[in-house]
Amino acid sequence: MSKILKKIIPIFLICALMITLCVGVAGCKESEDNVDNNETTDIPSDGATDDGESNTDINNGETNGGGSEENQTMNIAKFVITDQNGVDRTVKIQLHPEKAPISVENFTRLANNGYYDGLVFHRIVPGGCLQGGGYKIEGQYIMEAPDTASIYGEFASNGWTKNDLQHVFGTISMARTSVKNSATSQFFLCIGSYPSWDGEYAAFGTIVDEKESKDNLTILGQSTYTAIDYMFQTFPYPILTIKSVRVD
Repeated sequence: MSKILKKIIPIFLICALMITLCVGVAGCKESEDNVDNNETTDIPSDGATDDGESNTDINNGETNGGGSEENQTMNIAKFVITDQNGVDRTVKIQLHPEKAPISVENFTRLANNGYYDGLVFHRIVPGGCLQGGGYKIEGQYIMEAPDTASIYGEFASNGWTKNDLQHVFGTISMARTSVKNSATSQFFLCIGSYPSWDGEYAAFGTIVDEKESKDNLTILGQSTYTAIDYMFQTFPYPILTIKSVRVD
């Protein structure tokens, strides 16, 4: 089935279903085992780690180790995201090619070719992540972005031992299906800590150590959401749009 036209949903359903609008975490968690193996949108989607403990704290002080000084002056992904109030917010992410070179190259190429411009975040896991890179809005419809090639999954459970980045506040990682080498264009930005994702998804960047980026990501992570259908159970609403992202 054509990836571009595979999923088309009228936006007016959002308004019809605003009674389902959820604020924060309570009552809106899905089972971690409840994933759709036919889509490239699957990441663990509940509020618990493998030991069952909740991880909904935001910016709890955990950080990932950085790369060399040279890497810290380059490979910066600058997101400009229009938030739930219509305000453009900048979030800068330090990419780590020394940890996940394939993921960084894939993301950089797509970003600098303008692939992500105008796409939306179509999923929020409260206290966990914002997921985007796969859908856009055209008129009254949500449409899937053009297909891109799948890449190798650079994470421990897939045999890649170089990547020790943790899924903490500000980490960017590749979304995938249950197939380990199925990541394409979709990614997620962590808005909390999820140790159970470590070694299972290809993290490839961490938020820069500056107040503006951290504050902006915190605000974005407080987005409310609504259910549109079985595929978009926690669609951020008002809509969060990726105005642009470029890697320098």
